[in-house]
Amino acid sequence: MAIISKSTEVQEELNVLYDSLLDRRSFLQNELKALREKFNKECDTYISSGYDAAKAPTICNKLHHQKFVEYDMYCYIIDIVNDFRDIYGNFPEYVEMYDTLYSSMIQFADEEYYECAAIVKIWVDRLYTIIVNKD
Repeated sequence: MAIISKSTEVQEELNVLYDSLLDRRSFLQNELKALREKFNKECDTYISSGYDAAKAPTICNKLHHQKFVEYDMYCYIIDIVNDFRDIYGNFPEYVEMYDTLYSSMIQFADEEYYECAAIVKIWVDRLYTIIVNKD
């Protein structure tokens, strides 16, 4: 039976976390495209109806905005995580990465961007679980 060091296990889990971030961002990007197409169709219907207020595309626009904020947050998180990734794909300073994400989560909460803070919190908690399981 092969023995794997704790450090290697942590790096593998961090890479899985990173891949999950990329997958989620890609999923959100596809959702944004679909919502944009739906919004465009609703706009066309609204225009062709002679600007009937009942057919205004406001709900779809709100959904698109919410998804965009979520997508933007994932881009932000990935940028932070990428800053701590070395050329070999490892995260040697993962505790600092955790501290940076945690600080940004607190900053979003302080500025009352609670939706953004909640998105960052999901990944801060996952990262914390990885770090704690190391010890």
